[in-house]
Amino acid sequence: MDSAYYRYIPKPLELQHHKQLPPTQNQHKYTTIQANGGYSAEDEHRVESRTSMAKTSSANTDSQATAIQQPLLLEPDFPLDQSQPPAQQNDGRDPSNYPPTPLPLKQIFVLCLMRLTEPISFTVIFPFINKMIEDLNIVPRTQVGTYAGVIESLFALSQFSTVLFWGRLSDRIGRKPVLLTGLMGLSIGIILFGLQRTFVGLVIARSFAGAMNGNIAVVKSSMAEITDESNKARAFPLLPLCWAIGLMIGPAIGGYTAEPAKQYPHSIFARHPFFSTYPYFVPCLLAGLFNILAVVLGTLYLEETLPSKVLKAQKRSAEVSHDDSLEDQERPDPAERARTLKELLTSDLVTLLISFGFMALENSAWMAIVPLFSYTRVEDGGLGLTLDQIGLTLSSNGVVALVVQSILFPILHRRLGVVHLHRISRFSSPIAFVGLPMVRTISLLFPDKSKATSVAIIGMIVIIAIKSVGNMTIVCMTLLINDSAPNRASLGSINGLGQSVSSFSRAISPFLVGKLFSISLAAGKSPENSAIQKDLIWYYLIIVALIGYSTTWMIKPVQKEPIRNPEREPLLDSEDASTSRLPGRGEEQRLITDAGSRPHYGT
Repeated sequence: MDSAYYRYIPKPLELQHHKQLPPTQNQHKYTTIQANGGYSAEDEHRVESRTSMAKTSSANTDSQATAIQQPLLLEPDFPLDQSQPPAQQNDGRDPSNYPPTPLPLKQIFVLCLMRLTEPISFTVIFPFINKMIEDLNIVPRTQVGTYAGVIESLFALSQFSTVLFWGRLSDRIGRKPVLLTGLMGLSIGIILFGLQRTFVGLVIARSFAGAMNGNIAVVKSSMAEITDESNKARAFPLLPLCWAIGLMIGPAIGGYTAEPAKQYPHSIFARHPFFSTYPYFVPCLLAGLFNILAVVLGTLYLEETLPSKVLKAQKRSAEVSHDDSLEDQERPDPAERARTLKELLTSDLVTLLISFGFMALENSAWMAIVPLFSYTRVEDGGLGLTLDQIGLTLSSNGVVALVVQSILFPILHRRLGVVHLHRISRFSSPIAFVGLPMVRTISLLFPDKSKATSVAIIGMIVIIAIKSVGNMTIVCMTLLINDSAPNRASLGSINGLGQSVSSFSRAISPFLVGKLFSISLAAGKSPENSAIQKDLIWYYLIIVALIGYSTTWMIKPVQKEPIRNPEREPLLDSEDASTSRLPGRGEEQRLITDAGSRPHYGT
């Protein structure tokens, strides 16, 4: 039997669906509960009464059958450590003192690969987008940031317009087809982007890639459906970890493979005119290949996780084998129906979405300002780094995230709880935005250009590391939003709402950052302008980060029981009985459990 957890509901016991078994098999189905306080004397009397009723019903149904004692399963609402009420046990801390359910590693690997592709496709253009706009010769140098911000915003703006549609569609037709469709659209969009030589072409290609990709909401829903309360704190940090790795791979590809004919004059790229005509095709092609790889592996190995689709597949399998054990499971549970948007938008969820929106505003502003600030010439108010140096500094984010998300987050999550950890890690944003202009100020203290550049690179890596540590807030927000879903049938819609808010913030933020940065650069050329005008971009970023941090104090621990994961709990009607040590008890309690026909997500 899997390491399942039991839910304790102090309510009248329901007589469970059963099978008639021969006496020899029946002997294995009988167990006793041998623990102090397993249930009260009133509950015990109820069990005896229901057992007597089951015997009478069984005898009347088949006079030749041996009356059997029916296996009953107590379904706990929370682990049987009743020292704390359920609401307090689910405040974001690890509520379990029972063994965690083993993670389905194969499925998680495929989902993580799918999650990895979006940041690669999203950030691969960051090292060269400013140079790409400059090569078009359509705007002055000081206005490059504005146009680059438009291109960066288009991906998220298009995603905002479709992500809720993809999330709700996945609640109806399943997670897998939506994920594969999004990956193919993203692959086509990014490859076409590298072949464009006009601003309009860049707009169309970037918009198409964003509109076709609503995968993050669906990936989060799938991850929630293959995990439970005992292991989700280990599984969900993998998603922002993949994002961080993508932030490392994408800029590295963009920085080291853009303009290959110039960067590698003795290579095949310099000898073929195609790569001089389309100098940014190679990084876009490589980013597209990651999506194609995810499509292939997803087609071969990803299994459907949407509960209704899983049960239908089990029903078909049971019909082929003439097994009626899934008959009751096929009947829809009204409590598990997908909720309408009006039902989902509770005050607690709205609070989470507001905080999530500001978090996305900060993060997208960060991803826009760092390459723009790094690329801008020193005399214009930037750091004057080259494309490969920009790729190096941006890639350092992934190295730090590997340690933070895989090691540091699970420890802090257990000790602090999700709300407190979210609040603490969120404070990294204002610190990072204050640190960016300080890097330039310190680098200007060195008259030697090479030393100044080295100081700027080191300073950027330090500031990026601080921001990367604070990205634990992304995992915290994901857990909080998933816990706010009333049931698993609404996970796609809940995550779709969250991603819609995120996409809207990511759509407006790069444009605002680019515009304000251009205004600041223009103001810096005139000594008559005030310091506020010259540093307008930094004031904006710091104020947004502080407002975002203040929203964390509005978030309350989720006062509801965790969403049940039927695939991870014991089902009824098994031919085999198992025993388990219940959590929170020092003595072994034997319960009838059923391995049942449950979905298998691989290992």
